Amino acid sequence: MPNSIPTTGSTTDIDPIVVGRSRDLLDRAQNLFDNADGVDDSAERFRQYYLTALRAAGAALEIHEPTNRPVRRRHSRSAWNRVPVVVPELDDHAAYFAARSRVRLDIEAGLVRAIDDRAVQQMRRRVIDLLDAVEALLISYEQGKLPHQAAHSDRTA
Repeated sequence: MPNSIPTTGSTTDIDPIVVGRSRDLLDRAQNLFDNADGVDDSAERFRQYYLTALRAAGAALEIHEPTNRPVRRRHSRSAWNRVPVVVPELDDHAAYFAARSRVRLDIEAGLVRAIDDRAVQQMRRRVIDLLDAVEALLISYEQGKLPHQAAHSDRTA
């Protein structure tokens, strides 16, 4: 092709669309987090922190399972079930938030109206940890430093 530009293995493994989608999800997660910090109702604050974590998990999954790739339907659609398989370094986070999925659903159904302040603060701390971990993961992807990227660039060197 006359308009093609030769690239090295490390740059071809960095998809700008994946970066944009992941960064967008992470930005939305940060906005949700900031909003949650201003909510007085403990149950709603807990729910918003949970949704923040879900968006952050989506950002991590986007790096490893870009939405432009075909998806086989026999796998779980739950982010908390997919994260430990696809992004094993986040498996502790996935287990923590998966264990709180029922509480989030109960809040949304109106079955839970208040959450203990300690539980909300613990949730907040865990969300911060997840946001930091996903940000680091995204930066590593942008720099071509993830293991699956290194494997591809080693073959082309």
